[in-house]
Amino acid sequence: MPITQYCNFSADLARPRQRSVRVNGLATCLRLEEVYWTIIEKLAREESLTVGKLISRWALEMDLAHEDVWNFTGYVRVICVVQLMKRSGSMPVDGAASSSGLADTRDVQ
Repeated sequence: MPITQYCNFSADLARPRQRSVRVNGLATCLRLEEVYWTIIEKLAREESLTVGKLISRWALEMDLAHEDVWNFTGYVRVICVVQLMKRSGSMPVDGAASSSGLADTRDVQ
């Protein structure tokens, strides 16, 4: 088994970057790893939105859903992962992770 099976990527993708954005008119800073900024920029381009407008939309949807979110940055990370999973077909559109068929990835010996 190759040693770099899961770690074969540029370490720059894991480097955190703080970025100032306007979320629904309020200036704020989000600190995310570079890979998440790359995903957000791609999603924003696909929807013809700025990064700030896309993140504002996510924040508004979160508020409208009355979700209790303790960590907005973590929420943004989850949105990125869920969007990628939906696009790859590994998660149902309703977002139910428990029924998505994801296997337990812990080693069983």
